[in-house]
Amino acid sequence: MKKRVMLFLVVLLAFGMVLSAQGAKESSAPSTEAANPYEGQTLNLSWWGYNMDLLDKNVVKPFEDAYGVKIVSETGNNSDRLTKMVARKDNPVIDVAFFAGAWAYKAMQEGVIKPYDPAKLTNLSALMEQARDPLGGNYAIGYTIQHLGLFYRPDKVEKITSWRDLSRDDLKGYLSIPGITTTYGPSIIYMLSKAWGGDYEDTEIGWKKIEEIAPNLVTVYNVSSQLNTLIAQEEVYAAPYASFSWGNIMNSGLEVDNVIPEEGLVGSFSVVSVGAGTEKDDLVHLFIDHLLSYDVQMAEAMDMVDSPARTDIVLPPEIGDNLTYGEELISKLHFFSEKEMADNQKEWIARWNAIFSN
Repeated sequence: MKKRVMLFLVVLLAFGMVLSAQGAKESSAPSTEAANPYEGQTLNLSWWGYNMDLLDKNVVKPFEDAYGVKIVSETGNNSDRLTKMVARKDNPVIDVAFFAGAWAYKAMQEGVIKPYDPAKLTNLSALMEQARDPLGGNYAIGYTIQHLGLFYRPDKVEKITSWRDLSRDDLKGYLSIPGITTTYGPSIIYMLSKAWGGDYEDTEIGWKKIEEIAPNLVTVYNVSSQLNTLIAQEEVYAAPYASFSWGNIMNSGLEVDNVIPEEGLVGSFSVVSVGAGTEKDDLVHLFIDHLLSYDVQMAEAMDMVDSPARTDIVLPPEIGDNLTYGEELISKLHFFSEKEMADNQKEWIARWNAIFSN
């Protein structure tokens, strides 16, 4: 009887030790929920949607796979998306907003974006200094640098060397320019002012040239994909183009070339901001940090989608030569005041519409 009792106690003790060890193992290992607190959450983005297939591959899907998050994209041009955000200000939807600088400044004025927290961004210090806070007050981050250049068809027209060439007779009926509500629309006024008057700030000269050029245009394009289509259909032989669209222009299969005009190029940052009404601050900052990471910036650059804002990205010449990259090109960039463009926005849109409604 005593032997059976002792045997029972030994078995019971052994069983207890197994349970104790198992419990200790489970308590020391982080739970799935603790390891990935964002599982099942949704992140709402407002951005342009251009090159969306590559953005999905390089930005969206890796983030969704890593954190179990569903990203929902609302796409459109700067003007339309800002209008939506302002209209929904009391019932905000957007967690992360992407804008051109002047439109981000307007979004800041409208109160639909809020400052980011630098302490939550491990990759912020890797960016070129001017990209870290281009608006001031930590309202936006320049996640990619880009430029507005000039493209032409060397098999169809003579070489373009200046912004003055947009007024040439041989381009009549084969020319397009970006609309005033696009990222680079206002910059056209500044560059034409510089080209024809020698001063960026004497914008009356630029406006006069817009009036002269208007009848010569195939159309004004409002999204870069529209320009790509016009080029592919051989309706446009020359145009100012955004650098992020150059890969698609080259893929048209046509003979195309780009130049650094004697007056230089327009430089800008595409910026990312925190939606003012988001309740997902940690997830938003996690996504922005992902966007600024080495892997994402390199992948976007190698696919010729976005030029890197990080200073540690080294690109092969066949890639870098087609982006906003390298000391020579960046030294030719002119950056215009986002505040000034935002302040002029209403007046300039009305003036532009008056010209193109005739």
